[in-house]
Amino acid sequence: MSEVATDFLREKGYTDFRVGHIVALVHIEFEGDTVNTLASRAGITKQGMSKIVKELVDGGYVVSEKHPSDARAVMVKLTDRGYEALTHWKACTEHIDRKFTEILGSERLEQVKDILGTLVDYYENNVDENRENEIMSKIMFDKR
Repeated sequence: MSEVATDFLREKGYTDFRVGHIVALVHIEFEGDTVNTLASRAGITKQGMSKIVKELVDGGYVVSEKHPSDARAVMVKLTDRGYEALTHWKACTEHIDRKFTEILGSERLEQVKDILGTLVDYYENNVDENRENEIMSKIMFDKR
């Protein structure tokens, strides 16, 4: 899935965008969020989210600015390019669904999604948080 998504996004001009970046983008509220909040929502370490946010800032997908009431925190907000990337991500997921439906058929694809959902639920509810964060970090920062 990652390869199909990467190819789709590259065709749209996202040469500096990794699928792992979406973990941050989809969790940013309109008014912005702190790195700690984003890390918590995504289920990854603060350090991992900080790295993703830095890459997104460098790519122009988000901006970071001082938190209005907490001098120790920064707010992360989407830029127009970030909103555009989210729109393309939605089109990308639809593209993946179509492609996988061609291969598996809609009934089998739904079965795969159900099975994967069960696995995600299990690991979200039963794996030690530190181990889960380690697993997510490895998945997200794998730059193959």
